[in-house]
Amino acid sequence: MRRWGWALLALSVSGCASLASSGPAATVSSSSALPWAPPPGAAPPAASPKPPEIPEDLRARATNLTLTDVVDVALRNSPQTREAWWRARAAAAEIDIRRASLLPEIDAQLQWLRARQAFSGGQTTFSQTTLGPGLTLNYLLFDFGGRQADVEAARQALFAENFLHNQSIQDVVLQVERAYYQYQGTKALLAGERTSLQEAQTNLQAADERRRAGVATITDVLQTRTALAQAQLNVETLEGQLEAVRGGLAAAMGLPASIPYDVAPLPADLAPRATGEAVEDLIARALAGRPDVEAARAQALAAASDVARERAGLLPRLSLQAGVSNPYYGGALNTPGGLYSGALVLSYPLFDAGGRAARVRQSQADLEASRARVETLEQQATLQVWTDYAALRTAAQRIETSRVLLQNAQESETATSERYRAGVGSILDLLTAQSTLASARAQEVQARADWLLALAQLAHDTGVLGPAPASASGRGQP
Repeated sequence: MRRWGWALLALSVSGCASLASSGPAATVSSSSALPWAPPPGAAPPAASPKPPEIPEDLRARATNLTLTDVVDVALRNSPQTREAWWRARAAAAEIDIRRASLLPEIDAQLQWLRARQAFSGGQTTFSQTTLGPGLTLNYLLFDFGGRQADVEAARQALFAENFLHNQSIQDVVLQVERAYYQYQGTKALLAGERTSLQEAQTNLQAADERRRAGVATITDVLQTRTALAQAQLNVETLEGQLEAVRGGLAAAMGLPASIPYDVAPLPADLAPRATGEAVEDLIARALAGRPDVEAARAQALAAASDVARERAGLLPRLSLQAGVSNPYYGGALNTPGGLYSGALVLSYPLFDAGGRAARVRQSQADLEASRARVETLEQQATLQVWTDYAALRTAAQRIETSRVLLQNAQESETATSERYRAGVGSILDLLTAQSTLASARAQEVQARADWLLALAQLAHDTGVLGPAPASASGRGQP
């Protein structure tokens, strides 16, 4: 007996020593000015996964990707949609977990007991071995709908997670469309600046020719050289911006910024126009089908079910309990024995210091907060659609105006250039006309980009933005 005592004391001392060694000094940095380092033997960091690539079925046209292709790649690689999808799967499993409470629970048991008792100072001993297999059943028969409310809360929570998954898809689509249109707009601006650079080179040649002919001064040549240098600087600046924007589009697709790819040009016959639907219809569509609004409504319904569940906890519960066992005594395993039991149990919470009533009040407050959140999102959706609708109409009008401005600027620059080459106009008139033309090109490009972005934003805030059907079918999550 003493040996066992010393062994237990040794184990206690070693356990206390191990607890002391794993105290705060071993789990945090030794100073607020020093970084924390993992202890020896800690699990090494997980290896970085292989960088995503352009899918095999799109590599053949990797240098000519359409907007549909870009959205497809982004949705395949997006961790945001993948997280939302897994959360929805977890919510689906939660329903099965709660439905299990509607069915009886049966447990199998096997008990082995060895008993030894001494009498008369150890002169007489009694030993017995018991082996007892058995089954127990617990079944909650009636609880005033508490379990059904619990299952309904889980079902509504699943609906909310599915709507949030849809919302994450729309968010990713909007994000990649923004990057795509920004890239297209920067490419168009670069093309316009390169045209302006060619025009500046032509103007310099004309100024040199006029100076050699004696009808222009060195001032004209210097001014055209300055304009040429400025045009060259603009081109180089936009080339750097294009690479940065291209990397941003790659990141939006979930790809490394260095991966080789390019996108197809936008259609030349793009005819921007304002939407033909009334703003009231768009607002009604947003309120009826926006995923974030629908998710908030499902969360409010789940909160209502939580209230019903907590209220059921204030009422009696009727349960069935049953058991069967067949113990064997002594050394012979065929010794007869058996125990059968069954009971109906009615339980009623008489006193729990107000805990159940407090949970009812808490769930009711959560329900009211969820309803208020629904109203807030509905107001936000209404304002967003209204603002997007106005922005789209303005963007469509700006495109028409910018195209008229561009046409007039081109005609003015052409006429001024011809007059200058003919020796009639001045170099200042030519440079002014060229600068106006470059500004008109940039405004026309920006107007088209703003219209495309406004259209995508309106579709997103209305709740209709999503992947193309061909992209969505047949390509589930991993």
